[in-house]
Parts: sequence; C-alpha cells; structure tokens
Amino acid sequence: MTFIDDIIHFLGGSLHQACNPNNLPNNTCVPLSTVSVFAAALMLSLIAMSANRFLVNYKMVANYRREYMNWMNAVRKARKDGDEKQLDKLMKRQTAVMKMSSRATLEQLKTYPITLVPFYLIYAILGYALTSNHAVAYSPFLIPFAALTPGGTAAVLSLFFWYLICSFSISIPLSRIFGVAAAFQMTPTGGDSK
Repeated sequence: MTFIDDIIHFLGGSLHQACNPNNLPNNTCVPLSTVSVFAAALMLSLIAMSANRFLVNYKMVANYRREYMNWMNAVRKARKDGDEKQLDKLMKRQTAVMKMSSRATLEQLKTYPITLVPFYLIYAILGYALTSNHAVAYSPFLIPFAALTPGGTAAVLSLFFWYLICSFSISIPLSRIFGVAAAFQMTPTGGDSK
C-alpha cells in the first residue's frame, strides 16, 4: 500500500465499517451512503466556490471577455462590410486581445490545483468506503444509463451518478450565493471583487 492508500483507508474506514460491517458482497447502505455523498458534494462545492471567490478576479475576467467579444464582433462586421482598412486596424490589436483572453482563462484555471486535490481525496475515500459499483441512492424516476431495481420501480444510482446529481444541484445555487456565476457573463457585475 502507498501513503495515499493508507490515508484513504484511514479516513474511509469508519464509513466503510458503518456501511458494511460484515464485508458482505453486494451490500448497500442506502440512507447513509446517500447522505454521505451529498455531504461530500456540499463540502467540495464549498471549497471550490470559496477558492473561486477569493482567488479569481472576476471583474477582470468579465472585462477581458467583454473586450474580446467586442473585438470579435468588430472583426466580423468589418469582414461582412468588406472594410479592409478597418480590418487591418483591428488585426493589429489581435495579439493584445489574444493575450487578454489567455490571461482571463489562466485567471480562472488557477483554482484547479486547490480544488482537484480535495476532489480526488474525497472521491477516493467515498469509492473505498461505499464501493462505487453498488447502489448509493435510488431515484423514484428513471434516469438514462442508470440500472433499475429488480421490480423496475426505481433507478439505482451508483456513486458516480449520485455525486454528479448532488454536485450540480449544489454548485449552481452556491455559485449564485458566492457571486462566482458572473464569470459567465460578459458584463462586469457590482460588488466587491478584486
């Protein structure tokens, strides 16, 4: 075992023991596993939103994206109108505009190392503790690509599917609360950003 495996087994051992104390094959502990994955998704979303809120300058990102879109629209208009003089003038700014676009992208990517390590660690702990190929949650309605219960009345959600559902349903409202949803808009928002 490696050092990482030791950490995963240490941190996931109690959840694994609570879910499957007798190490039975195909054992599920649906209420506990469902809540555990939801709590993990909430914690990871809070980490990601906090990192985005405090490390990314969204005002600068929105300004740079708006400037890039304005430049692209001006280039399209000059090409459509056949205005070679205006197009040459715009193409002289191409390098500067591309640098701004790259800088905006890099600004948003700087939180990935901070969020990727906890994601890997928590997902690995949950995978060890809950054995990702068994039911972690049940859905009362059918979901594409999800297995069905033997009676066909509910969809069986694996760790992957349930985490995806939890993550999306948590991160969308949290992004609004933390004010990081503005990154996808072209106009800068008010508020105190860097």
